[in-house]
Amino acid sequence: VQQNKVRSYRGFASFTQTMSDLITMFGQWDTLTKSLGTTEKVRDDWWNIIVRRYSEEWRFYHTLTHIEQLLQLYNQWKERIAELENVLLAIFFHDIVYDPMASDNEMRSIEVFKKFALDANLTQNVMARISNMIEATISHSAENRQTDLDLCLFLDFDLAILGQDVDVYKQYTENIRREYIHYDDAAYRDGRIKVLTSLLNSSSLYATEELQEEYEKQARRNILEEIASLQSQN
Repeated sequence: VQQNKVRSYRGFASFTQTMSDLITMFGQWDTLTKSLGTTEKVRDDWWNIIVRRYSEEWRFYHTLTHIEQLLQLYNQWKERIAELENVLLAIFFHDIVYDPMASDNEMRSIEVFKKFALDANLTQNVMARISNMIEATISHSAENRQTDLDLCLFLDFDLAILGQDVDVYKQYTENIRREYIHYDDAAYRDGRIKVLTSLLNSSSLYATEELQEEYEKQARRNILEEIASLQSQN
């Protein structure tokens, strides 16, 4: 069963958006907004915002494909999730602002989410919870690993790309480089190596035992190979 899950996700990484794919994703958004009790206008207005934001021309990895990948992981692991709506909201909004030249994307994404929360009449508790989940993607660390499984799973979903097959990981690195095209090769190389080294220095890339078992070894191999490739360009 686990192997089927891996193949399913990995097969999605070369995915390109079609109308059918968008309809499927909208179905999940529709179900979510209905469970939240929003109006059709709020549902449709914010769906258009989501599609427009994640389709911005400077995005190559942080696109609707990324959201679809996280939704697929959500569907695979939803039986472990306590608050399904919260995790879905975090998935849809965590990268809704993405400017490769900015350093405050997560906080700006939170501000956009709060606008949706007001339109959807979400409670202050839900607003705070999703804001904290989005903010946690800055460091990708969960302080309460034993008690906050939902957050841990969400963060692990976001990093699952690191543990994919070599060809999928290579496509990911190429897309990240395209998003940072404003950096010359030397600056990008140095910055990327710093980020990758920081990941390697963590005791575990994944907060949950399940996804650690699934992806940790391959993720570390991929990262080491990328660092070696970048260093060879020096």
